[in-house]
Amino acid sequence: MCPWSLAEIEQDLSYQLTEYAHSLAEFGSPVRLPYSQGHVLLRPIPGTEFVDAIGCYPLFACRNAAALAQDLPFLQKSGAVSLTLVTDPLGGFDPEILVEAFTAVARPYKAHYLVDLSQQSDEMGTSHHRRNARRCARHAVFHTCAHPADRLDQWCELYAHLVDRHHITGEARFSRDAFAQQLSLPGVFLVEARNTEGDILGMQLWFYDRTKAWHHLSGYSPAGYRHGGVSYGLMAYALAQLKSRGIQVANLGAGAGLEADAADGLSRFKQGWSTHTRDAWLCGAALDPQRYASLSGNTSHSFFPAYRRPQVAESEPTPEANHVPAD
Repeated sequence: MCPWSLAEIEQDLSYQLTEYAHSLAEFGSPVRLPYSQGHVLLRPIPGTEFVDAIGCYPLFACRNAAALAQDLPFLQKSGAVSLTLVTDPLGGFDPEILVEAFTAVARPYKAHYLVDLSQQSDEMGTSHHRRNARRCARHAVFHTCAHPADRLDQWCELYAHLVDRHHITGEARFSRDAFAQQLSLPGVFLVEARNTEGDILGMQLWFYDRTKAWHHLSGYSPAGYRHGGVSYGLMAYALAQLKSRGIQVANLGAGAGLEADAADGLSRFKQGWSTHTRDAWLCGAALDPQRYASLSGNTSHSFFPAYRRPQVAESEPTPEANHVPAD
């Protein structure tokens, strides 16, 4: 059992900031919700004059989770046909409220791997992960970047390798302009690994606030990929640094793919560091039921929103695909 409860966790975080939502403006128009004080993006529905709303990648975060249901009529008046979002596991969302408000979809989506740093010793992770981290430390030097915005060029170059390697699309394919804004946000935390010659091997980008931290993205150079232990060394270093700053819980994110698979490599990597898991929830609401039905061909479908299902518009990123972990 985790020694802290959701009620004890502060509700301020970088994913909640207006500035973070604006870093995603190329994917839709940021809208601040008046009751929950979170943000969504209004985006055009291809081939129509209508719009729908989606939570910001990778997680919907807000100050007042209990008031989220009150924002649905506001979005409906804004003209949104539907709303789709994935909740932050550390955001204090009540499943009963989510089920009541999101009548189209409200279900646990993917387990996020959390690290309870308040109870961790200096030796974090499984013996396998610690061994790989020590191996990495023999040929790499780690640093915390005091001015993350100054590392924009290096970060974008590393992330480009990730995009090419994993064929990333949708909101996770951040632009240079998006990263320029994100690296300047309050609570940004950037760590890097270099070899003994000073060449960059990899970076991890985190956000933190008060007692919580979220692993946002990682990027590695070709040399970093050849040295498989770099991801282990960077994670060990980042967690130790966050713990020293008073962070009590770190969210490492979920595994790869649209649905949970504990056997995938990314899940195994994160599981080896985590102390427990907590689910993010996938939520969807048809705000304008008649228009939603019309756009969906008046047929029911398990995919939400049905009018964006892949066989209808293969070139469009799906709401769930927008939340595929990009690390």
